[in-house]
Amino acid sequence: MSSPLPPVGIPSVKGDKPQKMSARPFIGRALKLLVAHKALTAITVLLSLLVTLFPFVVSVAFAAIFQILGPAAGTKASETASLWNLSAPLFGRSDTSWLASHGFGWVVSPLTLRTILIVWASALVLSQVLAFLRAWVVAHLESRLLIGIQRKIYDHLQSLSLDFFTSGQTGALMSRVLNEAGGVQRLLTQVLIYPVIDVVVLLIVLAYLLALSWQMTLISFALAPFVLLMFRYTSRRMQQSAKGVGLTGRALGVELEETISGISDIQIFNAQKRRSRRFAEATREAAKHSVGMMSWMGFSNSGAQIFIALSTALVLVMGIIYYPSFGLTLAAVIAFVQVTPQMFGVMQRLIATYTLYQSLVPPVVATFDLLDTKPSVVEKPNAVDLGEIHGHVNFEGVSFAYSPTQKILNDISFEIDEGETVALVGPIGCGKTTIFNLILRFLDPQAGRITLEGQDISDVTLASLREQVSKVSQFPFFLKDNIRENVRLGRADATDAEIEEACKQAHIHDLIVDPKRLPKGYDTVVDVQVPSGGQKRLIALARCLLRKPEVLLLDEPTEGLDADQRNRLIQVIREYAQLPENRRTCIVISHDLNFVAAVSDRIIVLNTGRVVDQGTHEELLAREGLYRTLYELKNVDPALLKTRGDDKGASGPPPGAKMKAMPMPPPGIGMPM
Repeated sequence: MSSPLPPVGIPSVKGDKPQKMSARPFIGRALKLLVAHKALTAITVLLSLLVTLFPFVVSVAFAAIFQILGPAAGTKASETASLWNLSAPLFGRSDTSWLASHGFGWVVSPLTLRTILIVWASALVLSQVLAFLRAWVVAHLESRLLIGIQRKIYDHLQSLSLDFFTSGQTGALMSRVLNEAGGVQRLLTQVLIYPVIDVVVLLIVLAYLLALSWQMTLISFALAPFVLLMFRYTSRRMQQSAKGVGLTGRALGVELEETISGISDIQIFNAQKRRSRRFAEATREAAKHSVGMMSWMGFSNSGAQIFIALSTALVLVMGIIYYPSFGLTLAAVIAFVQVTPQMFGVMQRLIATYTLYQSLVPPVVATFDLLDTKPSVVEKPNAVDLGEIHGHVNFEGVSFAYSPTQKILNDISFEIDEGETVALVGPIGCGKTTIFNLILRFLDPQAGRITLEGQDISDVTLASLREQVSKVSQFPFFLKDNIRENVRLGRADATDAEIEEACKQAHIHDLIVDPKRLPKGYDTVVDVQVPSGGQKRLIALARCLLRKPEVLLLDEPTEGLDADQRNRLIQVIREYAQLPENRRTCIVISHDLNFVAAVSDRIIVLNTGRVVDQGTHEELLAREGLYRTLYELKNVDPALLKTRGDDKGASGPPPGAKMKAMPMPPPGIGMPM
């Protein structure tokens, strides 16, 4: 029986020793996010203060009502007419002279039953009304905060360098943006704002209770140390469970993203059961940590409720026994009995808030770590715009390595002139795509320099560089939008006429406007109604041509093209590079050496990170070398591949025999594959 498969790329949390994490370094930065929402924050604070304070007012007022109505409980109805004129203070001490002597006489002033009932009813109703209003205001504040945080992360992601995305997993990154970013919003609204209000109200209530009886106040808090011990015990386990929830949530995202993006291959290889086992293992792991976190939260909350009940009972019993000795009225005991659970409720919210804080630490730390990630390629402080160039590219002793043991380019030097179409040819992994990424400054070399028109590209702004250098990727990106908007991605201010002109240059316009092939024309949705890979590649080419770059990079441009589209592409490149009014530079990467021969003025051959040869197609074929070997391998006579015993009796060449190459057509004519 096979062992369960762990989620790919996600560290296991089984048996991991909990690492101490803290969100404290980020609290100040999080609070700055509230600055943009001052009005909503101020209203939230005011409403929260009133909503939290009013229940205590209700309890104190009810105790005063009890003091008035208690003696009249056994009287006849005819004798209760004068009850409305009876009065009682909201402060239930038998001796209040010391308060009057200190200027607090108004606190102990008697109020009529009618006034006390108005206070009691108003506080009771307003606490509910204001709670509803607060929920509405907080919902708007939370949504605006979440939108702001997610947009901040999204904008930051777009500023990061290419190596950040190639070294991570899309599903895990999406989980960090969509799910974990909400942790910062909850930190602000549920961990920072509410607890401050609760502490203020708790201090007010404590001041009232201490003034009423310090002895009874101590009795109220007799069990508080046990609550704190329980809280300390559960909080550590909460943080570990929360960390596990975060990690397994990312694992689920990774598994789902990989399955969706690779569904065709999964179905081809009948790998559905294996993928299902992986996903089931990931869901079980996520559920285990989620259950653990909810269990510890439930234990913490239930334990607090038990201590609240015990504290209330203790206050009632001790109050009945000792209230005369403490100088209290029986109404004051009732006030303590009612206020104690409410006060512990506030404390419980504070404990729950800290528990919530522990669960939010991992996503908050992860979010700010992401925001603190710096791009590996940055502009210099004094970077200047590139200005007008004409496509003169020069590599001077450039070296690059993805790691100390993975050197890709080794002291490479070459020069490409204005208007020249150059192909980069070599085996897989020789550094062709890395050269493109260096020209676009997705990467920076560890040694040497790259210049355009004599300007070091590290001294110019990234925006101005990428205005002049554009690339058709091997796997172009498309929006889930129509053709027009996908082409307009190349230049946001382009008019419809300019888009159509770019499509004409790319030889795709006639197909787009053909009602038999694309009935919706430029309103056709790419990736839905344009299934052809060749058509998509020409649309991507039109997007690049719309920018009119001085240096055009083409990465495997013939992939997915039929013979007609391939010949059209050859014509497009030659027309674009050789415009009489402005010759432009084109650099091509392709394993289709027939296409390379037809389109390029010069071929640079790479191997093991070095330039091993260069010249025209004819020059390279005329001498022994890597290019000739690659070309002969790509252009084998099909008759030589037939095995012995077939219906024509042909046999393959003996081992080590030289393979016969196909003849070359005239320059400019597409060659058979």
